[in-house]
Formats: sequence, C-alpha cells, structure tokens
Amino acid sequence: MTTHARLTGTGRWLPEHVLTSAQLGDALGVGEEWIIQRTGIRERRIAEDGSGTADMATRAGSAALASAGLDATELDLIVVATSTPDHLTPPTACEAQAALGANRAACFDIEGGFAGWIYALVVADGLIRAGTVRNALVVGADKLSTVTDRSDPNTAPLFGDGAGALVLVADDGSAAPGLRVRATSWWADGTLADALQRPAGGAARPFDADVLEERAHLLRMEGTRLFRPAVRVMAEQARRVLAHAGVAIDDVRLLVPHQANLRIIRALGAELGVDDARVYVNIDRYGNTGAATVPIALDEASREGRLSAADGPVLLVAFGAGATAGAAVLGGEVR
Repeated sequence: MTTHARLTGTGRWLPEHVLTSAQLGDALGVGEEWIIQRTGIRERRIAEDGSGTADMATRAGSAALASAGLDATELDLIVVATSTPDHLTPPTACEAQAALGANRAACFDIEGGFAGWIYALVVADGLIRAGTVRNALVVGADKLSTVTDRSDPNTAPLFGDGAGALVLVADDGSAAPGLRVRATSWWADGTLADALQRPAGGAARPFDADVLEERAHLLRMEGTRLFRPAVRVMAEQARRVLAHAGVAIDDVRLLVPHQANLRIIRALGAELGVDDARVYVNIDRYGNTGAATVPIALDEASREGRLSAADGPVLLVAFGAGATAGAAVLGGEVR
C-alpha cells in the first residue's frame, strides 16, 4: 500500500514583546496609518536579546510534538527552514535537536527564502513517501528583527520574529486523525535574486567595519519589483497543486498564504476567486515572519478548529527571496 504523510500536530512560538506600527510610524516620521494602509500590519513581535532562531524553533517544535502526542526521542527527522540562522554552522536543526532531546533524528536546514517552509514540507513529505523516515518535524523560524533596517520606511514596518512547526507521520491509509499531504509543488526564478537580499555579510563580502557602516548586512528589497510576480506565481503554484490533487478551487475550505503584505494577500485571493472568509490572515498581528508565516497561521487555524478533515481541503502557498515559491494541498482523498 502506498505510504502518505499525515499532519498530526502543529505548534508555534511568538515573542512577548510587541512593536506597534504607531511606535514605528513615530520613529520613522510617517505615522501609523501610512504603515497600515501600505502593509496591513498593526504590530509585530520582537524576540529579546539572547533568544535566537534555534530557541524559537525549539519552542515551536516542542509545541507541535505535544500536539501530535509524539515524544522527541521518536523523531526520525528535523528540518528547519530559516533565512536567519544563529550561526552559519552548525545547522539550526541540529541545535534544536539537542534542545528537544531528539537524539535519533537526522537534521538539516533549508534556506529557501520565505517560501523555505513549503520547500521543507515538500522534502519531508517526499522522504516519508519514499519510506526513508517514518515521521518528521518541519519548522519555519526567523528572527528577522536582527536583519531589518529600522531606519528604512520601505522595509522597517514589514518584519517580525516567530516560529511555527508541524509534525508529519507515515500513514498507510488507515482512518487516523489529521490531514494528509495530498499534493505539493515548488518553483524558483534566480533572475529575481537581487530583488530581496542581504548584500553583504556572506562569503563573497564578509562582514567587516565597512559592511557595518554601510548597513549592507541588512535586508534590502525592491517591493514594487516583487509585487506582481508574487501574486502571479503564487496563483500559478496554487492552480498547479490543486490540479495535481484533483481539487477545484471552490472546494478549498481555507487558503493559508505567506503573510508578506495584506495587499498581496488580497490580490491573491481575488486572482484565485477565493473570498476573504476563506483566506487566513494574521499579518496585522505578527507582520512578516519569513519562513514562519505559513506554519504559524496553520497552527492558529488548527487551534481555532478550522483544520478538520470534514471541512475540506486546505491550500498553503508562499513566495520569497530567490525568488522561490511553493504550494501544498492538505486533506481530502488521496488519488
């Protein structure tokens, strides 16, 4: 019998400290309403000093394991999607493994931009289907406050910190609870790589005093260059994965998109013909948390009772630096 992956638990972790758009607007000299109108963001969470990406990934992963009723020692795989690792080496997933006590699990990171968590989901699902692992913890975590230029009105309001996770387990077709991963898709276009990047601080131009003075280690983004591709490509990925799953867009009960900008989310819903009631939005409370946006929203939706298998398929879709994108359908009959 064909093995499929089933979602059995979700979790999230967000810092307590809140940075409001009113505070940012005053500091930038643009006002709160200017930020809200352009982004839809009213507040975002900022991790305290000493709490890094591995810590956030561990907290979200622990919550997901508890939700799944799975002990960390039973884990076969941990995959962490992040653009903000605490260290260039070792992998964040290895640090989370030690903190969780998951000493049997293989571990690696994926740097797939803000679509990285979808990439991680695709890989974990494939390894479960291949029989390589029996279960996986798939985490998205980013501490974007450390790479955000708070003096730049175009990027300062966008980014916050947080982590989200889910647990996948092998399912041989039994009537176990939890949504199956029905289909996945991914995409990339390297010609857009320079539209969202940290120009320095890597191997080509290592961090030094000049990089610090130029603030070249911080995120720089050409938002207008990315807006239309983000909407178009996410819509294309959504249609592709729905076709693969044999699901009509009208049958989708919940669309969980990457929380980049409220205007992008609304434009995507309109492009796909999905009404606002079926689109999950939390960007107003958390901002853009990078690879963590989709799993954070998925956990919130789960705890609100919106991920019941009886409610119909759930569509996940994301777009990020690279440019990268991907989508997944959860729930429904697997064909």
